[in-house]
Amino acid sequence: MAVHLPKRDAIGEADDALDRHIEILNKVRSIHVDANSTKEGFLYLSASPMIYSAWEGFFRLSCSICLRRKCQRGKLAKKYDELYSTLWLQKEPFLDQFLARLFNSMTPGKEASKPTSGKYSAIAMFSAGISSWLNRPLSHTVNFDKLVMTYSNVKPEVVKLNAAVIGLDVDSVDLTGLDDLLRSRNSVAHGGLVTNPTELETKDLLDYTERLLRQFHAAVLVWIREN
Repeated sequence: MAVHLPKRDAIGEADDALDRHIEILNKVRSIHVDANSTKEGFLYLSASPMIYSAWEGFFRLSCSICLRRKCQRGKLAKKYDELYSTLWLQKEPFLDQFLARLFNSMTPGKEASKPTSGKYSAIAMFSAGISSWLNRPLSHTVNFDKLVMTYSNVKPEVVKLNAAVIGLDVDSVDLTGLDDLLRSRNSVAHGGLVTNPTELETKDLLDYTERLLRQFHAAVLVWIREN
């Protein structure tokens, strides 16, 4: 079966993704730190969302490259591991219908002990849907960027979840500063910030995020070369 994204193309796209997002960080550093001769606090404040945006954009694009690399044209859903194929399954209409029917057949707070006609109907519908779905190829024309799970905050747990789907080893990626990056971004986004970040704090965020991008990129390149 043909691989959806050849290895050479995957490496080229991954390198390009890194270059583009490092350039974003460089522009933020130039405008919000280097050229901020008056130490304007608002410039430090407004840097945080853009720094985070560079990380999330890079993460999404890098993971989507791996997902495309793993996809093979014509390969049936049941031939993939369940973590990978579930990215497609969770977007299937029959799954939403099954969950809605199952929910409507249950009484909140009451133990689900006996079979009911509602449950039976939901399970029968799911059985028919999953049987058909497993024996069809996964679509290779899907928007792979939208298969990447970000949940609005690419925190360490989200990184590890997506890495598990791909089979990506992120043990060499330092995720310890990611919570600080998220807190800084969310404080601005949700209006909870009391004081502006300092120049040093902004520089630290930029330095950490650049290291994070480069380390994640290195892990992605290892995965591409081995898969």
